[in-house]
Amino acid sequence: MGCHVDRFDGDGCIKEIVRRILNAQREAVDDCVTSCENSIEDLLSRRVRSRRNETTIPFMLICKESCKPFVGVGFVNDDRNRDRSRRRDFECIESPILRVRDFVKGSKSCVNVELLLPVGRRRDGDHHGKDLGEERGHHDHHHHKDSFCDKFGRRRIDNFRETGVCITLDLDCFCGITCLDPITPEPL
Repeated sequence: MGCHVDRFDGDGCIKEIVRRILNAQREAVDDCVTSCENSIEDLLSRRVRSRRNETTIPFMLICKESCKPFVGVGFVNDDRNRDRSRRRDFECIESPILRVRDFVKGSKSCVNVELLLPVGRRRDGDHHGKDLGEERGHHDHHHHKDSFCDKFGRRRIDNFRETGVCITLDLDCFCGITCLDPITPEPL
């Protein structure tokens, strides 16, 4: 069964949207300022309207073969004290939320992306310092058990944070893209 995506013409649509996201992010950072088209326009126009300084359009990609969201996986060194004599610990990071960093030099389809982790609070309003991906096992009654959205538990997403985990993707492997509203990710 192939992936069916409405409103996209041609094979280069995802590459073009990711390229436009990158250009919008660069302009927003350089100039200090839920659809992909709306997110791009919003990022570029917020400087004029509200003086907000969003720098990123987070997005998710849909894999061609499975029509399921891509989930990036990587490891980060959790060596906070930088003491070389101590054992290093690695933490596994996985997230479907991506931030474009740049296209690979000389490539029209390979792109470097950073994994972003959601940060938020429980639906009862209690703020929680952990990333949402760290707390599992709570099921939201609005979603089927083990659904994609269930991964984030019973928390509202307030923002996303940088992870420092970057991966290189070939955009020819994807048939869809979902953009979120512009944000400025929390630093590592």
